[in-house]
Amino acid sequence: LAIDKQDLEEFDWVYLGERNMQLAKGEAKFDIYAGKVRIDGQEFNIPVYAGDGVSELLLGREWLKNRRLVVDLSAGLLTLENS
Repeated sequence: LAIDKQDLEEFDWVYLGERNMQLAKGEAKFDIYAGKVRIDGQEFNIPVYAGDGVSELLLGREWLKNRRLVVDLSAGLLTLENS
């Protein structure tokens, strides 16, 4: 999960360190946290990368290994289903 640093205040996640990552606009530094998310009532421990200027929450492709992503633009829905 990637999130903007300013959105971290709402979560009680544990700070793990930092990492420099190569992005399309160049290199950026991200703080890494141990996050917890709940999807369909099931709780997951995931790495969270927090950086400056992340305009949208980004969910990594690791979820797609065991879940089905369904996008319905006309209804404004994005669903992550069990496979």
